[in-house]
Amino acid sequence: MEKVNEVNVLTKECIVTALMRLMENNSYASISITDITNLAGVSRMAYYRNYKSKDDILINHLVDREKQLLSELHGENADDLRGMIMIVSGFFQENAGVIKAIYDAGLAHRLTDMLAERIYTYFPVAFADYAGKYAVPFYVGAVLAVFKRWFDNGMVESIEEISDILCRLINVEKAAEFLVFKSK
Repeated sequence: MEKVNEVNVLTKECIVTALMRLMENNSYASISITDITNLAGVSRMAYYRNYKSKDDILINHLVDREKQLLSELHGENADDLRGMIMIVSGFFQENAGVIKAIYDAGLAHRLTDMLAERIYTYFPVAFADYAGKYAVPFYVGAVLAVFKRWFDNGMVESIEEISDILCRLINVEKAAEFLVFKSK
């Protein structure tokens, strides 16, 4: 069974790599499943065994990579907002190619939805007042907009610098009313 898993992982990596390479010279909309499978060297059956659509390639790849992010977010360096932002900034930097491809493919809404869902799933969110139910979408949208600008500008700022910028922009006291951080 482990061999099947290894083959499946390799197939997925080939498909992701093929799509990313095709997007270097082609618009996302113009890339066909045949283009992807030919460049990846896999069959259409292997493709459809792993993905329902072209959009799923990018999103699922990012979801597969987020396990490390979630582990780090539950670690010792994530005991305050800045620590969490540093970890997320590092994740975005490490996965910049896929995230940029998600934006280029017009799938930013999927990224926004995914991040909001992860916050609700993995972190307690307190709805202290009526505005509380809007806090997560507000912060996710704002943080993603800053990351998008960071990507567009060539990520010249370090992880520490972009994290400091985000911390200055976010009203930490207000955010703390909605997000419940683990106690030391």
